[in-house]
Amino acid sequence: MPQAHYTLGGLMKILLLPCFVVAGALGGCASIVPSPPATENDFATIQPGMTRDQVVARFGRPTWTFGVWQEDLTILNYRYSHSACTIYQVSVRPDGTVRDAGPAWDPHCDGPSRS
Repeated sequence: MPQAHYTLGGLMKILLLPCFVVAGALGGCASIVPSPPATENDFATIQPGMTRDQVVARFGRPTWTFGVWQEDLTILNYRYSHSACTIYQVSVRPDGTVRDAGPAWDPHCDGPSRS
């Protein structure tokens, strides 16, 4: 019966390949684990002068937006707690920079309109 001869380098490749495959699979799975939801303290890190892109990269797409034409602003609204009637609003200028940000009352808590 012929005997197989392996070099040390070849043997290491054979032994380590399954380890790399498993490590790659686990690393890929780690990227799909959801991160914990943002808190008011997280949103408080938003500072004037940041860009809209920086805010969206950190917190994701806003729950909804609206424009304030009198001041030419776009307001990004983030609902971060479904148990509290608070949202976080970020005012963005036409040049894409943050003017200000802070907590506000969530109009969703007002219930249906009775008009």
